[in-house]
Amino acid sequence: MLLKDLTKQEIESAEADGSDSVDTLTITGLTADSRAVEPGFVFAALDGVKVDGARFISQAVDAGAAAILIDAARVTDEIRGQAKLVALIAAEDARKELALMAAAFSGEQPERMVAVTGTAGKTSVAVFIRQIFEYAGHVSASLGTIGTVTSTGQSYGGLTTPDPVSLHQDLKRLVDDGVTHAAMEASSHGLDQFRLDGVRICAAGFTNLGRDHMDYHSTIEDYLQAKLRLFKEILPDDGVVVVDPETQFSDRVLAIAEERGLKTFTIGYFGDDLKLLSVEPEGFSQVLQLETAEGLYSVALPLAGDFQVSNALLAAGLAISAGIPVQTVLEALTVLQGAPGRIELVGSRENGALVFVDYAHKPEALENVLAALRPFASGRLISVFGCGGDRDTGKRQLMGEISARLADVSIVTDDNPRTEDPDAIRAEIVVACPGALEIGDRAVAIQQAIGMLQAGDVLCIAGKGHETGQIVGSEVLPFSDHEAVQGALTLAGEQADAPASSEGEASEFSLDLDEMDLLAGDGEDDAAADLSDDDLLAAVQVGVEELEAVLPENPDGSEDQVEEDWLVLEEDALGSDDLADAELADAESRDPELAKETFPTVAVDTPDALEDELLGDLVAIEAEAEAEAIVADEGLEEVAPIAAEDVSQAPEPELPVEPEIQSEPEIQSEPEAPSEPDPVLDIPVPVAESDETPAKKSVPKSAIDKPKWTIVPHINLLDSEVKSEYERQMIELPDIDRGPLWTLTDFLEAVDGDVLGDVTTDVTGISIDSRTLQPGDAYFSVKGENFDGHLFAVAAVEAGASVAVVSREKLSELPEGGRYVVVDDVLKALERLGVAARARSKARIIAVTGSVGKTGTKEALRLCLSKSGFTHAPVASFNNHWGVPLTLARMHADTEFGIFEIGMNHRGEITPLVKMVRPHVAIVTTVEPVHLEAFNSIEDIARAKGEIFSGLERGGVAILNRDNRQYDLLRYLAAVSGVKNIVSFGMRAGAQSIAKKVAANPDCSCLNASILGQEISYKIGAPGAHHVINSLGVLTGVMELGANLAFAGLALAEMEAPIGRGAQSVLDMNGGLALLIDESYNANPASMKAAIKLVADLPVKRSGRRIAVLGDMLELGANSDKLHADLARELDQGKIDIVYCVGTHMKVLWERLPAPSRGAYSETSDKLEKHLLSDVRPNDIVMIKGSLGTRMGPLVDALKKRFPEPASAGES
Repeated sequence: MLLKDLTKQEIESAEADGSDSVDTLTITGLTADSRAVEPGFVFAALDGVKVDGARFISQAVDAGAAAILIDAARVTDEIRGQAKLVALIAAEDARKELALMAAAFSGEQPERMVAVTGTAGKTSVAVFIRQIFEYAGHVSASLGTIGTVTSTGQSYGGLTTPDPVSLHQDLKRLVDDGVTHAAMEASSHGLDQFRLDGVRICAAGFTNLGRDHMDYHSTIEDYLQAKLRLFKEILPDDGVVVVDPETQFSDRVLAIAEERGLKTFTIGYFGDDLKLLSVEPEGFSQVLQLETAEGLYSVALPLAGDFQVSNALLAAGLAISAGIPVQTVLEALTVLQGAPGRIELVGSRENGALVFVDYAHKPEALENVLAALRPFASGRLISVFGCGGDRDTGKRQLMGEISARLADVSIVTDDNPRTEDPDAIRAEIVVACPGALEIGDRAVAIQQAIGMLQAGDVLCIAGKGHETGQIVGSEVLPFSDHEAVQGALTLAGEQADAPASSEGEASEFSLDLDEMDLLAGDGEDDAAADLSDDDLLAAVQVGVEELEAVLPENPDGSEDQVEEDWLVLEEDALGSDDLADAELADAESRDPELAKETFPTVAVDTPDALEDELLGDLVAIEAEAEAEAIVADEGLEEVAPIAAEDVSQAPEPELPVEPEIQSEPEIQSEPEAPSEPDPVLDIPVPVAESDETPAKKSVPKSAIDKPKWTIVPHINLLDSEVKSEYERQMIELPDIDRGPLWTLTDFLEAVDGDVLGDVTTDVTGISIDSRTLQPGDAYFSVKGENFDGHLFAVAAVEAGASVAVVSREKLSELPEGGRYVVVDDVLKALERLGVAARARSKARIIAVTGSVGKTGTKEALRLCLSKSGFTHAPVASFNNHWGVPLTLARMHADTEFGIFEIGMNHRGEITPLVKMVRPHVAIVTTVEPVHLEAFNSIEDIARAKGEIFSGLERGGVAILNRDNRQYDLLRYLAAVSGVKNIVSFGMRAGAQSIAKKVAANPDCSCLNASILGQEISYKIGAPGAHHVINSLGVLTGVMELGANLAFAGLALAEMEAPIGRGAQSVLDMNGGLALLIDESYNANPASMKAAIKLVADLPVKRSGRRIAVLGDMLELGANSDKLHADLARELDQGKIDIVYCVGTHMKVLWERLPAPSRGAYSETSDKLEKHLLSDVRPNDIVMIKGSLGTRMGPLVDALKKRFPEPASAGES
């Protein structure tokens, strides 16, 4: 082929005498490997990870290269000199140009091709599509992790996405072999490195996105952007996008489709084209009820596991989009076979024991497969696994711990040791798996495992899956788990039929099963026996390399174990392990019979009864109580208190104090009270389904009740050593210089003002308070009800403000010579800056509203998300018309997670704020009778809170409190706002994020929970049932944002209740200690009940009393008296011994109290101080709570001043 027909790039002519001109230069091949160059080839001198291909230009020219392809930016005189005898192609991007040239050179491709990308499921989807094409009568192929496999049985080896030259050679071979239809996997590496450019596809699908290949991609967003190239740039304008709208990040895919005007084909429960109505498990199969444009269908899918339903539907959607009739596609689903090496049932013993092979070679993948196989093991679950050499060593102990925890018997063996000492690899694993048998020879390990199988046992052989070789040193030795299993089963069957050996004759399978039981322990019971109460305070375990929280990796497997950079082709860069991996792929391609061999794939949900059994011993149970729905509580939140002198307007914190006097103190916390060995409270939460038979799964009438179907592991407790190692791996964001918050140019463009004075420096911060302003901040002269910020503009400039934003009408009142930006309206300018900040940001945004719990939820989210990436949140309760734009304006451009609190006092206030924020996720903590003075009913409050749904980004998620009485109304409001993804949290059965076990301690809470199907055990550092419920919503938000659930679970242990919102202090009474709980910042009926219950749950020593000092709950409207009086019942049920009342509204409660419970009453708190100080005594628990306007804080200060905290209290 002529060179001019291969590229549109400019070509520099060769200088050699007699050489062909560019117009007549014939190309015989393409390569990026100088060793493969032949006469007439184009050599692509690419800049690889380990070596620069430009180093080998001379070598390529000597070998007969006709042309050199290189990045234009890398062309130097030296390179021109080396390539002077050949044609030089200087491309804008040589990698992309090589792919396009490869496509042009090879020419032919199958007529109809589809591609699928995502973290997990690609292999299964591609294999399923090949089978559907074949069922429809087409000669078909799939290209991906397991190689290139055709419907006629031919197999070529390869990576998930081969290099472009090899890829297009394979496509040409497929055409030559008669293939007309093909499905291919599109890896992030392949997309990022332009390997698929030039491939002509008619449809593209997206499975899911988890955290993977973080050694290659710098961030999750970078990883996602690589995947999105398939839809942005590879898919042609007439292509079809296939996606499940419920899948995490599907909104980003659909947004691209909308922007490009691409046709979409949506599947699943929320799909419009292939809608899933219900799923009913039947053994290893599932019956799907589907709705299509052609009518309703019932399809028997011969695969088990919810993830296989998703994979099958995505494959069906892609096949339909490729032109296969719907009826034909659905018929094909009934005969699908699972992809090789993905939870394959490869055989069974004569006693019925099952043997599975799986590709799991990462911690969470091993946890997934063992959790999925557990329901099939009425006997023991036996695990055979190892870890590869020259790879991540940190996962070895993690995988050992997982097998020790989930399997009854663990056998540690060799995987692909490569150049490492296999004995050393196994030794590292066994450290965390002390009961394991260590058998280095993998074949012997499989024989021993199969030999010990008894009736009811299940064996999982993990790590290699479909592979047909084992890499030892630099060699690839023939080895297949499948073949080893079949050989061992045959041998075991022969021995079972043979007569018993005579005394003294050793049988090959002479392992003492009693000894094995002793080594392995008794499963869950032994594990639980090793747990102390402190173990409950530990949290979670997953592999650090993966993010199970965004979307847990399915047992189906993810991308290549380590997909080597195909661009690194020179021997000194490739390395022996890379050569061995390549040889392994070739070895697989030479065994077409194995490529054709498939077995039923199995993976099922763990029944509720089994889940409860597995969790049963995790919590030390000494007392039980009925579960009850408890509302969240803003009065017990974590947030910096507002100093008393900063109060200048209505006391209720829903509308923060005016900006000009708003200080922003750092969050402070009081030491916790000393805990005692009192009984913990175990709250068993009833499950909705039978403990024996999995209930039929069907789509309920509303999206919120739709069951989750992703198979996930239980993130469980760790021993202290593993936990400590895991905590060390959590992201600690370095204190780096992120540069200016705003360049001066961007700042001026956003605020749209006129510059006066010497305004030359960039903006490093945004301030509305001249007292806390830092040099470099831009000061906004916001006008409040009591003060005008313009009064402090000069002081702000003198304090080092880079600029003061002032109103045009106030300019004449300001001295000349200042650094000013003049605008028509300062608040509007701040809003414009906030909008600009949101527009430039790529962060995942979450917004929080609710009657109570906003600030506490916001602070918990800050704590959790900061472990996964650079996180931005307001420093205090900045949730109103100036607080929200201020928080937006302070958000750095490189923020990864943004948290916003949105409040309101009147209807219509949330709408403009949420339109500015444009969150991806919105949480409504709860709706309670707060601010009733401005509303006719609590339902009106719910409608006002529901305005937050109007600003959700397309595909956004609404997270609702299932326990709240306004849940149904909020769900309706979300639905009519167009929100399709609605999930719930709470204690009530039916919540999609639910606490299964709760251990309530005096200073913390420990719980086992299911977060959108993901099992997790974690500790909350602050006590109280409201924190338990709020944490469920917080972790749900973490998962929906794609952050790391495991890291978030650990972070909640750091949570503390701050001053004014539940902070606990120890009072030294000179003869004993008392406990003070400071709830002085806020009060409403819901938070008051929660605080009373918290006191009720705390143990009191002999002679001690529970004392409640209660101030008015403000802004309750006409029902105020009743709501105050109703507290008498809560106080009685909470066994509160003494009650002090402050305020005119509390007079109603005081009159309802029985005489023995009355402490004292006063209209103002200052008059109560003397009585309270004289009454408190050792062992008392004193809780002080009221709305901010009742000034309960001084009572807290008085107690702490009279009875200062002992020096040792913080260590108790």
